[in-house]
Amino acid sequence: MTVPVIWNSSAGQKARGPLAPTRREELERALSDAGVAAHIVATESESDAKQAVARSVAAGQKLIVAAGGDGTAWLVGTQLLGTDVALGIMPLGSVMNIARMLDIPFDLGAAAKVIAARREASIDVGEANGQVFFENASVGIQAAVFRHTSEWENGDLGSVVRALREAFRFSPARIELTLDGDRRVTARALMVTVSNAPYVGVAMTVAPDARLDDGQFDVRVFEHFSKIELFRHLASIAFGRRHYSPHISTYRSATVTVAAQRPMPVRADSRDLGTTPLVCRVRAGELRVIVGPDYAAGRAPIAGGA
Repeated sequence: MTVPVIWNSSAGQKARGPLAPTRREELERALSDAGVAAHIVATESESDAKQAVARSVAAGQKLIVAAGGDGTAWLVGTQLLGTDVALGIMPLGSVMNIARMLDIPFDLGAAAKVIAARREASIDVGEANGQVFFENASVGIQAAVFRHTSEWENGDLGSVVRALREAFRFSPARIELTLDGDRRVTARALMVTVSNAPYVGVAMTVAPDARLDDGQFDVRVFEHFSKIELFRHLASIAFGRRHYSPHISTYRSATVTVAAQRPMPVRADSRDLGTTPLVCRVRAGELRVIVGPDYAAGRAPIAGGA
């Protein structure tokens, strides 16, 4: 059967030059050269993409490819949860954390060869306050600042000022974690992350030891940081790098509840979820995925540390 490729045709339409979006012909050529018989399905909205995935599943497809950024991969992947249909990815976005965590190359030709190889694995996904996430849920300053990302992407230059103001005003809060229903941890922290995978944001390695198939989150508590120290640390782990800090405590748990002394912002992947409390659970092995050659035992490749 030909492989359906759900292509976000409207992604990056304002870009020009080397940042211009991938054309349909380029996508078709990369797949064809790799020996993949593909049917490109152009979509312009979430509704279009969901309907295209539903039609493909109903037709008996066992592989559906998402061609776009992390948002497209998330959208297609969430429609495949609990099925035996695998998610493949042709990475067309700028960061591509989901492709990175599955060891899928960013080069289109190389990514198409991964699709052709059809090496499959089952991975966990997370659920945060009812919202599915693949990468990370967070409470605190990261969620507060990153909520302005979509405003910046939509051309709102004032979002930078608002993000800086948010960071300047933010202060640590007393938080309480409940892990697996009975373990309790208290801390005064700027940030807590609940990670299904190593990466978040601009490929920041917030949970370098997180595994995608162990049925547990890596829960990390960032305390005893000044704000400058925290942002310096986040910069040091951007783009897949790894850097140790003694101010981070790590716990592992299949369920996590984060409560705070005062309401704190909550975010999961690129979606705002209001304020605390945050309730997360692992949905173990619910997604079939196509993985690259260096993906091993649930671990994504991590770049060297700084």
